[in-house]
Amino acid sequence: MTKPVILVPTDFTPIGESAANYAQQLATILHAKVTMLHVVSKDKEFAKAEAALQTVASQLTLKGVESDTHVAVGNIFDDIGAVAKTLDAKLIVMGTHGVKGMQHIMGSKALKVITNSDVPFIVVQNKPLKPEGFKNIVIPLNFQQEVKQSIKYAWEIGKYFNAKIHIVYLKEKDPFIAAKIERNIPYAEELLEENGVSYEITGIEKNNFAKDFCQFSEKANADLITIINNQENIFTYFGGSFEQTVIGNEQEIPVLVINAIHLKAAYSFSIYFG
Repeated sequence: MTKPVILVPTDFTPIGESAANYAQQLATILHAKVTMLHVVSKDKEFAKAEAALQTVASQLTLKGVESDTHVAVGNIFDDIGAVAKTLDAKLIVMGTHGVKGMQHIMGSKALKVITNSDVPFIVVQNKPLKPEGFKNIVIPLNFQQEVKQSIKYAWEIGKYFNAKIHIVYLKEKDPFIAAKIERNIPYAEELLEENGVSYEITGIEKNNFAKDFCQFSEKANADLITIINNQENIFTYFGGSFEQTVIGNEQEIPVLVINAIHLKAAYSFSIYFG
């Protein structure tokens, strides 16, 4: 049986090494293979990149993970998604240096890459994955229907680690929006209780939701945050900077970004990873 592919773009920096280490641990647990990817801008850079990727792949092999390499000529914004589609990758693990300087204005590079791909991403920083994996998973809950699938997706990942799910919602003063949010809460409770999942649901006052959400995640000892990437409207209900703030969070908590297009197609983590 062919193993599902976890694609790992790398720029050969320490953050790329961190992404490879995450992927190695996940591939071991999920019985997947890892494909290391580097994107170059010119054909003459191909051979050097291939040699460097082979070095990284050989280290993964020594750790017992099936791995291979892929070099693409182009740019990271278009070609990571294109390669993922060509290889039929089921998950992309990518490092980010956080949201710094002008990126606060122009938008996170990681978010731009994600927007051009319909494959789920786990975006990591320097903090290593704990040996026990994802034990606490935090999800922001809003009024969108897609959030129901994100809860299901988080639970499907969490079951591999016997994780606790923390659902965080914004205490909305607008009664119409508040009612729509509250309709999603019973769905979450029913799904998680039916499957014997430990969970908590917490409301946060409407102040600085992105910052408060990240601080809550730190206090909850979060090992993973799960958010929706709505490709049609990246400036979502939580505020235009919410996604990039969370993806580049100062706490360095990895973030699973599920693309809305996959949710509409009833994408399921368990379909590909068992």
